[in-house]
Amino acid sequence: MVCCLNSFVSPCFGAAWLEWLAQPANLWVVLQVAGGLGFVIFVHELGHFLVAKACGVKCEKFFLGFDIGGLKLASFKYGETEYGIGALPLGGYVKMLGQDDNPGAAANEAHRARMSGDLPAEPVAGSHPSWDPRSYPAQSVPKRMAIISAGVIMNVIFAVLMASWAFGLGVREMTCALSSVRTGGAAWRAGLRTGDEIVAVGGRKDPIFNDLRHGVTVGSVKDGIEFTVRRPADGSTRTVLLKPDTDLGAPTVGVTSPFSLTLPADLSRGLAGAAAEAKPPLMGGDTIRTVDGKTVTTYAELLAELSTRPADDVTLTVDRVEEAAPGGKGRTSSLTVTLPPQPRLVTGMTLSPMPIKAVQEGSPAALSGIKAGARLIAVEGQPVGDPFTLDDRLRALVGKAVALTLADEQGTERTVDVRPRAVTWRDDETTGIGSPVSIASLGLAIPVDALVAAVAADSPAARAGIVVGDRVAKAVLVTPGEKPDPAAGIEFSPQRPNWPVVAAVLQQLPAGTSLLLFLEAADGVRREVTLEPVAVADQFVVDRDLVFEPVYETVRAHSVADALGRGVRKAKEDLSMVYGFLGKLTKREISPRLLGGPIEIAKQAGRSASEGFGRLLLFLTMLSANLAVVNFLPIPVLDGGHMVFLAYELIRGKPPSDGVVAVLSYLGLALILSLMFFVFGLDLGLIPRR
Repeated sequence: MVCCLNSFVSPCFGAAWLEWLAQPANLWVVLQVAGGLGFVIFVHELGHFLVAKACGVKCEKFFLGFDIGGLKLASFKYGETEYGIGALPLGGYVKMLGQDDNPGAAANEAHRARMSGDLPAEPVAGSHPSWDPRSYPAQSVPKRMAIISAGVIMNVIFAVLMASWAFGLGVREMTCALSSVRTGGAAWRAGLRTGDEIVAVGGRKDPIFNDLRHGVTVGSVKDGIEFTVRRPADGSTRTVLLKPDTDLGAPTVGVTSPFSLTLPADLSRGLAGAAAEAKPPLMGGDTIRTVDGKTVTTYAELLAELSTRPADDVTLTVDRVEEAAPGGKGRTSSLTVTLPPQPRLVTGMTLSPMPIKAVQEGSPAALSGIKAGARLIAVEGQPVGDPFTLDDRLRALVGKAVALTLADEQGTERTVDVRPRAVTWRDDETTGIGSPVSIASLGLAIPVDALVAAVAADSPAARAGIVVGDRVAKAVLVTPGEKPDPAAGIEFSPQRPNWPVVAAVLQQLPAGTSLLLFLEAADGVRREVTLEPVAVADQFVVDRDLVFEPVYETVRAHSVADALGRGVRKAKEDLSMVYGFLGKLTKREISPRLLGGPIEIAKQAGRSASEGFGRLLLFLTMLSANLAVVNFLPIPVLDGGHMVFLAYELIRGKPPSDGVVAVLSYLGLALILSLMFFVFGLDLGLIPRR
């Protein structure tokens, strides 16, 4: 039996998912996903089946899914082969006479193959067994190698064909402009910012965002990856070497895909913050054209305008496509929208800044000789205070010399003068656990310890009884009308300085959201408090919680030859992506918690199908390449394990002993089952992904 498993490596089930499945409009998406996943497995097994038939091997079964215990959804027999769909949808198999991947049944199957013809039941002493000539073991080693490798070869061929088909139809791909960079990450350290465009990744020119992901996944964490960056704001172009970070479980340079100025068409969950208070209300599909009469064409330009007046109402000119009559095209109208400012929500706690995590190249801090590891202890002779308000305070001093007092790891203090810069871009503090606070006016990334250094009078924290010296051990966000789940939330410690994530996410949640905090006092006593953050009059969210569609471009082949060329390149990239992922997994540069099983694969396939048939084809290309690589790993019971045994037989002139094969097969089976339980645990949330 030659089988394949579809618990693949997935590059990253609840009530919401079940609710989505129940909607009739999504039935076509479900059918596409089911058909696509089944087709990828079918192609793999078809390869085994066709080559086995060509070699004269008797194929007794051809199944999608596994009919464990005889359980199957449907089957029929045509000729000597039973075709069917098994009840366990975890792969498929072709059952050949004389071959069984189950080590417990292998001996009986071999005996059956020797007994099935008019041949002696027992081999003649000193000779090889007398196999049924139509059994798998009776074939020569090259023929058996061809049978085993055929599934993988078919997957590669169809990966090329599906990708070619997709590019022939045209596929929407995200461009390589940046909407934000992760504070303290590789791109941030190199000075990249909102609006920058990646014009080359390694040797690839004019990349799309998936090229960037591919380059980071397969690139060297140690040696770095070369990026060529163009900054439209000043027309400059430079080349930087980015060394990916691995603290999030996978190599990343910390960039966010580009935003357009068009709100998502589906705003079923509504807007938050100031965006929800716009008058008249903003609607899905609206496109912003001007801010206070000034034309904006990119997200970077929009942020630049909003950053100059964070405390004021702004007037937006918005293009809105009116609903069209059936079969018609909606008319575009222009309207004026007033967008109010968005005060920040705060708790009244001042938490303790930690030593500087990173300094941005070319920033005021870097030019003043400030290094990572130093601790900022005073600004103009005064304590640092709340690290979340430090950037706002410094922006009022742009261009002026500001005295910063720093202490090194030995406690030695020094004072340096730094001139803060004007900031019109966005640094992202929510991209992953442990993100530090951005002091963008200086170019510093400072983690924040959840140790309370001060409590404002008559603040939510003060009313909840929080005092200096308390440490927040865990925080749970509680939205209105919901019961807090103490098992959920984010934990904090000096090794997990996660408070900036909570502070940033808090600005995006509905009004009335409260915080359940688990505190540890200075004397070790633990307690729980609940508080509701309040808005303050002198701090504002610059982007006002506006949300936008990504920027797409359509990639379409110009001819059949061009489509095939693009298909070959895409298949090669996907194959190298899987090998790169597995290589980094063995080097511990990628967390195994990023793996995904059948449920995660189905969810990602559903997302791809909802974006169009071409996108689904590209997902299936990746999946087909994934199946080819994973099934050809040298693990007994997989195709790669069979090839190892056959290579041994070819070299030695005899197969490995039945005992060795049985032991290795049991080990391989145990490994595969352990992996399947692990990925199912991840898919179902039984094993946390972090």
